Amino acid sequence: FIVEEGFALAESNAILLYLARGSKLLPADVRAAALVQQWMFFEQNQVETAIGLPRLWRKIGVEQDPALFEHYRPRAVAALKVLERHLAQRDWLVGDAYSVADIALFAYSQMAPEAGHDLGQFAAVRAWMERVRAQFGWFPIE
Repeated sequence: FIVEEGFALAESNAILLYLARGSKLLPADVRAAALVQQWMFFEQNQVETAIGLPRLWRKIGVEQDPALFEHYRPRAVAALKVLERHLAQRDWLVGDAYSVADIALFAYSQMAPEAGHDLGQFAAVRAWMERVRAQFGWFPIE
């Protein structure tokens, strides 16, 4: 949640886009900016739910039916495979530069092991995560 001069904004990706406007983190080119948003929608629809929910349940020790974890497993693996295929051919999600798309996708993707997923088969995803971690201002989520 962000409040600035009486303006309140919720939702992480809306905040990222708001803060990135006019910076190198959001491409000025309309099509590149649309690709950034496409990846951010992918994060919200595919990655956050499939990785974020099981990770949260494990982290806070909430008992869940094992079938529920298994429901999300193939969805998480499918999302990681999409990222793997894409990142196998490039360093960043959009264009040749780090963007808010990378920030948005990294947040939950890096938590995959905490949700019970082995990233061993996702070499391109792991390499991308290291590039994100090397960015100025990056710090680990506690």
